[in-house]
This record gives sequence, C-alpha cells and structure tokens, in this order.
Amino acid sequence: MKLLSYLILIATLLFNLILYYPETTIKLDPNDNIFQFALVKRTNEVWEKSNCPISLTCLPNLIDHWVPNWAEGYPLPYYYSHLPQITIVASYNLIVEPISSIFHFPFSIFHYYNWTKYLLFTLFPLSVYISLRLIGVNPLLSAAGAFFSTQLSTDGLYGIDPPSYLWRGYGLSSQLYATFFIPLAIAFTYKTLSENNWKLEIGNWKFILAILFTTLSIAGHLGIGMILLLTLPAFLFIDFNIPHILNRTKRLFIIIAVSIFLLSYWIIPAMLGNIYHLISFWDPVWKFNSWGFIDVTRQYFEGELYDWKRFPVVTILVTLGAFSLALKKKYFPFALSLLLWIFLYFGRATWNGLIDLLPGMKDFHQSRFIVGVHLAGLFLIPAGLEMITQFYQKLINKVISSFPQLKDKSSETTSKLVAFYSLIITTLILITFLTLKQTVDYAKLNNQWIKEANIAYDYEAKNYQNLLKKISQGKPGRVYAGRPGNWGREFRYSSTQLYLSVSLDNPISQFLPESWSPNSDNEQMFDERIPADYDLYNLRYIAAPPDKFTPPRQASLSGVFGPFQLYEIPTTGYFDIVTSNLMVHTKKTNFVNIVHVWQKSFARLWKMHPLISLEWEKPPTGIDRTITMTDLSNFEENGQEYNIFANHPFSFPEATVSGKIIKEEITPDEKYVARVEVPTNCKNCFTLFKMTYHPNWTVKLDGKSVEKYAVFPFFIAIPTSPGQHTLEFQYKPSNLKLLILFIEIIVILGFLFYRLRKTHRL
Repeated sequence: MKLLSYLILIATLLFNLILYYPETTIKLDPNDNIFQFALVKRTNEVWEKSNCPISLTCLPNLIDHWVPNWAEGYPLPYYYSHLPQITIVASYNLIVEPISSIFHFPFSIFHYYNWTKYLLFTLFPLSVYISLRLIGVNPLLSAAGAFFSTQLSTDGLYGIDPPSYLWRGYGLSSQLYATFFIPLAIAFTYKTLSENNWKLEIGNWKFILAILFTTLSIAGHLGIGMILLLTLPAFLFIDFNIPHILNRTKRLFIIIAVSIFLLSYWIIPAMLGNIYHLISFWDPVWKFNSWGFIDVTRQYFEGELYDWKRFPVVTILVTLGAFSLALKKKYFPFALSLLLWIFLYFGRATWNGLIDLLPGMKDFHQSRFIVGVHLAGLFLIPAGLEMITQFYQKLINKVISSFPQLKDKSSETTSKLVAFYSLIITTLILITFLTLKQTVDYAKLNNQWIKEANIAYDYEAKNYQNLLKKISQGKPGRVYAGRPGNWGREFRYSSTQLYLSVSLDNPISQFLPESWSPNSDNEQMFDERIPADYDLYNLRYIAAPPDKFTPPRQASLSGVFGPFQLYEIPTTGYFDIVTSNLMVHTKKTNFVNIVHVWQKSFARLWKMHPLISLEWEKPPTGIDRTITMTDLSNFEENGQEYNIFANHPFSFPEATVSGKIIKEEITPDEKYVARVEVPTNCKNCFTLFKMTYHPNWTVKLDGKSVEKYAVFPFFIAIPTSPGQHTLEFQYKPSNLKLLILFIEIIVILGFLFYRLRKTHRL
C-alpha cells in the first residue's frame, strides 16, 4: 500500500510540475502578481540600499519601508505580509545569485520569484500528503487526498484552486505563501491536542512544529492566517470530556500565543496604526460581506465551491467525508471545521453585526472565507473515498454471498478481491477523468496564452524599455497610463495593461492593486482633462496610445516608442507652497466626500489645503477654525450641524500663494529634499509634500525636526515661514516595531540560552 501511495504522490507531483512548467517562463504578469513582484523588487532595492546583510539598518528597513508605487505611496510592510518578500530577496542575494554567477547562468530575481510560486503550488500536494499521514489517514487515501488538493475548481472565488494562482487567473501568490503551510499547521496542532496526557515540554517536536507552521501561515498572509486561527478551536472537541477540553484549550492558547508573539513586531503596530489603513469604497460590497446563506447554499449543492464546470466529484467526496467523520469521535473536529466555514462563508450578508464579534472582521474581506471551506474539504476527501470503498465491500459481500455455487472459500475470496479492485479501479479512472479534464483544459489555455504573451513581450521589448528609460531620465514624478475604467484597460504591453507594467518601475496613479492608502479613494476623482489634477498628484508623465487619448494642451509630446506615446505636463513636482485656514477632524470612514467636494472647488485651485486629522490633534498656530465630520456628508461646527453639500465648508484665501520650489531631489538614501521660497505676505503658509501622510514620516526644516500635519487630499505638510528654506522628508521604520522586535530577539536568545544550560551544553 505504501509503495502504491508513493507512486500516486510522485505521479501527482510530476503531473503538476509538467502541466504548470510554462509558469516558470512568464515574462510579465497580467494580474496581482505584478503587485506581489513589485513588493519583492522594492524589498530588493531596500536590501541593496541598506547594505544588507551586514548593516545594522538592514533588518529595520526590510520590515518597514515606504512603497511609492501606487496611491501616492504607502508603508505596505507596516501593515502587509513582508516575510515572504524578505525570504525571497535574502535567499536570492545570499545563495541563488552567487551560485548562478559562478556558473555564468543568468538568473534574475524575477525568474527566481516565478520559480518560488511555481514550486509552492505544484508541490502543495506534498504538504497535504504529509498532513493527512500525520493525523492517521492511511497512505493510499492520503495520496488520493493529495491528488485532489490541486484539482479544485471555482469561478474565480479566490480559493485555493488553480485559477487563484496561475498566469491567466488572479496571481494570489501571497495567499499561496500561507496556504502551503496551513495543512501542516492543522495536522501538528491536531497531534498536539489529541494527547490527553500531554504536559508542557519545550522539547516536544509536535508542539514546536505546530507553533512553527502556524507562525509561517500567519507570516505568509495575515488574513489567511486569521482563517487558520479561526479553524484551530474546532480541534478542542476531539472528545467532549470537560477536563480534556480545558487541557486542550491551554495547549492551543500556547500555540497561538507564541505564534502571535513571534510576529507581534508586525501585528501590534499594524493594529495600533489601523486608523491609517483605509476601508475603500471602491471595493465591491460582496468582498466584505460575502454571498449570504442562499447563494452559498446554492453554490455548494450545485458544485460551484469545489467543481465549477464539471461533475461535482469533489463536492460529493467532501460531503460523504463530512458525514463519515461526524460519527467518528477521533476525527469529528474535521467535519465540524467544514460546518464552521460554511457558516462563516455566509458572511455579513447573513450574520450582520454578529460577525464583528470575531476580531478583525470589520476590515476583512469575508469572501476570502472560501479558503477555509477549501482547506476543510481537503481533510474530508480521504474519508469520502473510504466511505465509497466500504460501500463497495459491503455490496460485493452481499452480491457474492447470494451465489451458492461459490461455496469454495478460496473462490469466494478471489471473486471478492477481483470484484472489489475492478470497482475501485473503474471508479478511480472515472473520478480522475471527470476531475482532470477541467484542470487540464484550464491549464492548456493558460500555457498557450503565456506563450503568446511572451512573443508579444519580445516584439515590443525595445520600445517599452526606451519608454521606461525616457521616464527615468526626466524629473521625479508619477506616471498616468490610463485607468481600468477608460482607455487604459485596453492599452497594453504584451497582455498586461500598461498601468500595471509601468508600476513595477515607476510610481503611478489611478490604478489600485491595494486600496489601503488614505489617498486610494480620492485619487479616483482625478480628471485627465484638467491640468491642475496632474499637478495635484505630480503626474508629470502621461503614457498613452496614439488614437484614444487627447492630452491637455499644456502637455507636450516627449517621445514616441512604437505604440507608446509619452507626454510631459508641467507640475510643481513633489512639493508645493499652499495655505490652510481650516482643520477637519474625522474618522477614516468619513472623509471621502468632503475631500471630493474640496477637489472640485475653487479652494483647491487656489491652493487652500485644509488640514485633516484622524487623531484629533490640535491645529497649529494660525488655524482658528475646526470642524468635525459626524458622518460622510455632515459636519459639526460650534455646536451646529451642517451638510457639506448644502453648506459649503471651505473659505477662500485672499489670493493664490506665489511660492517657489527652487530645487528638489531624491537622495540615494531616499530623502525627498526641497529648497523652497515662501513669499513675505503669505499667511498660514505650508510646504506641501505630495506623498501619503503617515506618522512614520520624519521632517526637517532647515536641519531641525518639526511637526508634520496631514492636509487634503491626504498629503503631508509643515508650516513654513516667509523666506527660503530647505526641507527633508524621509520615511523611518516604526520605533515601536523596532522596540518589539528587539524584545522578541532578547526573549528568544534568553530562551535558547536557558535550554542549552538545562541540557548541560553550556
């Protein structure tokens, strides 16, 4: 049985490696992998600029740095998973690149990135096989379960099915970094909790590995890690003995607490800084609320959660497995976990505010609970197959016993074996055919499109590189290359929209692979016909097709590179001199409309930028008017409530300020430096820095640290007196993050020292 199981597992892995090999040849992604690789590329830039791995600034900068590519910049590693990117960059620079140099084999970090996601996906069945064996499933059924782990099919529900990861799909590689380890985390946690006489022993390898894989799952993707954390409590109910449940609760608490402690340098600051993590109005409601009871139930029984566009093979196996394990005390938690995730997948559309009793659900895309449904199903498939084999055995015994001519015991045994294996082989062939056809059909078209896209990539490569070179030779600025709602959707390099591909190398605006920056919603109010809008966001460059875009008359054609036309339009750069006479106090969910009203008003055109505060700080000297947003459309001032549309909240400056930006530059250590001149008659003048406000920015005015403020739309500004001044803006890693990381390192080293002493090695 073991030999056969190994053959099935090896065949499954080889099948995946061969079928998906074209994924390693990708030259440009058309999906979220652009976003993911841009983070890898940005991390690699930080690695090089921080003189890693020998510099003391290396680790702080790797775990917390500014990403300027989208939405006027955002500190993505502060909130988003970053350990996968650091792992890829570190292993590439320390191992892969030196080896490839020795053998004179060019192997870029992009190729390495492609190989990491290719191997994680194709080898996922190995993770599932090991996990099933750990919980006690026999080798043959474990191999069968591993086979099905990469055969799920949905209509783009963002689960663990191939479309979530492949080139023609959604490119959710960050999800892959987490889901690869989740089966192992579940299996080792189950093993740890299933021992009734367990005592806390640090040398317990199952306990240590449960912590390790739980930590890796959370580190891969915090949202998917939350799905794991919501799954694990189901395993408290291996039996219903109260003392046992209490004992398991202690063990589970330790596993989760240690995992969160190891990542607390990231999780705690992200939670405390959540007010600067936007909930976007542009995200579809179904992402936050999921589909509700009726739709999820329909999807399940119509096979759309596991078997879209094919006979519901996996759905049947999962359902049979759930019924089978529900009656087995030892494996009951696996059936319970499916029920749990079906219920949670109903989402806010069914549970309304009740779901907020779970931590973090207000900002969570509950449609992603499909991952929990899929992962729960993986542990039920072997039980479904076992139920079928048991049914066959009973059926054969009953049929053969009805033939009196088979009285000879050896003949009866032989007949039973022949009939049983004939049925099993026939069933497996049928199941495999019904399952694989959809998988292969999807992959064949994926592979064909990759080949065609690579040909198109090479055809325009020179023109595209010349376009990027021209942009890099100009003054610092963002690029406008259209947006998904206009001509930008069809304006492509290879099979990838230009606003996607350009964002790998340049900061852009009007496309949001992430919508967490406080500028995300309001930048969508940009109007490509209005020159002042380009200036507001420092959109100095316009990359456009020759026939579908009419540039503003102030724009000048800078170059034509095949199908790519490049325009330049005058802006003040990343800096400007503005005035302010108003502070707006608001929650992060209430400022989108008032900023929109301001963007379309004369106040904006006359460079009056109100201050905006999410932390209710006091306004600087000279700002004597403060209003408070009570909701999206109403504000309170002096005890009276007004409507922003009926009662215009902005007053106008006496004149547009005539300040000058004498010089600006971006230094190698990523300081944004400007020499500015503020006129003598300027009242409440501020120097505006057109980058998303975040508390981690440090600002120096004439060499001295000064206080910064957020101003409309959500940029950084500092009060500036008349005269000439030099300003420096630089993003610095969070002090809180570094403090927690330092404490973690001390605790871990102390623990290791204690263990070594206890084992008499010191």
